[in-house]
Amino acid sequence: MTEERSSLKSKAPEFVEVESNSSGSLEGYRRNDSGDAFVENGLKAGIKNRMINLIALCGIIGPGCLIGMGGALAKGGPVGLLVGFTIIGVLVLVMMADIGEMNTVLDANFGVLGSRFISKGFGATVSLFYVIVWVTVLIAEYTNLAGSMEAYTDKVPLWAWVIVFWAFFSVLSSLSCDWYGWIEYVLGILKLTFLGGYYIFAIVYAAGGIKGHNPGNPFGNYPLKDGFKGIASSFVYAATFYSGVESISIIAAEARNPRKAIPTAVRNTVIRIFFVYYGLSIAYGITVPYNDPYLTNDSKVMKAPMTIALTEAGWANSKYFIASMILMTCISSINSAIYIASRALFTWSHQGYGPRIFSKINKRGVPYIAVHSVHVFCFLSIMSWKAGSSVAYSYIVNISGVAAFIVWTSIVIIHIRFRKGWVHQGYSLTGLPFKVPFFPYLNYIAIFLGVLLTLVQGWTVFVPFQVGPFIDAYILLPLFFIVWPCYDWYFKTRIVKYDDMDFESGRRPDLDDNVNVETRKLDSEKVLT
Repeated sequence: MTEERSSLKSKAPEFVEVESNSSGSLEGYRRNDSGDAFVENGLKAGIKNRMINLIALCGIIGPGCLIGMGGALAKGGPVGLLVGFTIIGVLVLVMMADIGEMNTVLDANFGVLGSRFISKGFGATVSLFYVIVWVTVLIAEYTNLAGSMEAYTDKVPLWAWVIVFWAFFSVLSSLSCDWYGWIEYVLGILKLTFLGGYYIFAIVYAAGGIKGHNPGNPFGNYPLKDGFKGIASSFVYAATFYSGVESISIIAAEARNPRKAIPTAVRNTVIRIFFVYYGLSIAYGITVPYNDPYLTNDSKVMKAPMTIALTEAGWANSKYFIASMILMTCISSINSAIYIASRALFTWSHQGYGPRIFSKINKRGVPYIAVHSVHVFCFLSIMSWKAGSSVAYSYIVNISGVAAFIVWTSIVIIHIRFRKGWVHQGYSLTGLPFKVPFFPYLNYIAIFLGVLLTLVQGWTVFVPFQVGPFIDAYILLPLFFIVWPCYDWYFKTRIVKYDDMDFESGRRPDLDDNVNVETRKLDSEKVLT
């Protein structure tokens, strides 16, 4: 054994052999001549822990926080906005804890885990719906990006901006994951600084610190508009803006030390929910009246609550500053959307759920066909200006939000099966590096919320009944239960029995550990015994 370890150690700088298996999990890493590390499926493992932590904290600060929350404020009032984000926050927190428990043990995203613990058809369907989530997010962000450019000039047609940024992001997304990590790291710091600055402004504004402005009682006009209908209208907005929290499961595939990075990122979810969503819900509620006519303006920049508040405070040209912030968040969000959507499509293909062509990888470890395939959907954003910006944007947000509810609820169900199978096969709970508290009660609460939110998010289309919005709000739900059995029929698979669940394969070594490969494998085996 000593000779074998010495042999493996001497070969480590060049290549570490890996074994693939039918479940699609990863058994190790390999390195090229320049020392770059790649996971077994060919993706480059170059995202550092500090990048993952900041991405987890700041990745959800997108243009939706600057623009879209204004629409939710107008429909539900400040109370509806806060309550809506709070309810969905509970589902998201449980779902993220579930991801943390599973991904610190097994190196696989939730689509693969769905195949291992429920059925192959279920995993394939969840993977496909996750691609839908991020493709629709990508379209929405391009709509925001091109619309924000109107603040600078109206001489350039919006479709031209789409082409310009499509070319820019096509080049950017073709680079290795190191670039993605560093870009999100830098933009994350800028977004945190900007958001903190606005919170300071909101406090000063509400306290009467702005000359010529009498705030009165900032919570005196803090109503719930239209009762439960107002709260329900904020659900889909909240789901779309929360989308991305679960991306840690995708990003972990290219992380250097997931066992350390993932638990920290999961714990940061609590911080970002309070700091970003609760913070913005309160800040907007005390600085912008829910019935301000600008909240329903066709201009992306002018309808932003921050623009309204800063203009009211006396900064007449604040729209240019906010447009710059929207541009920055759009660059970050589109960069993330392309990255996550392409990796989700790659995994969907790599596991045999779809055409193999999407699993091709270049020498930089980038799934280039998947990248450019998802990116081409950005041109659908042009439809939003043909059909009416606000209507088309609302449709896109609805699809993204409903798909997110379905994926999140599926992750919670997958975790229940994971934990029950773990105990059934005799593994000790002490072998879990990260454990979900109060299992299974929190999971059952999350499932109840997920089902409830999926059913009531289209509440507003019934009175009066609207055919188009109804289809948009509910088409994905029956589609999920059609695609799932079709996949299982195609693969000839059934629900996985607890005795047949595989907990042994898929635990990869962490690259930041200064131990050889054989030792890592032995250590990983000890974790589960």
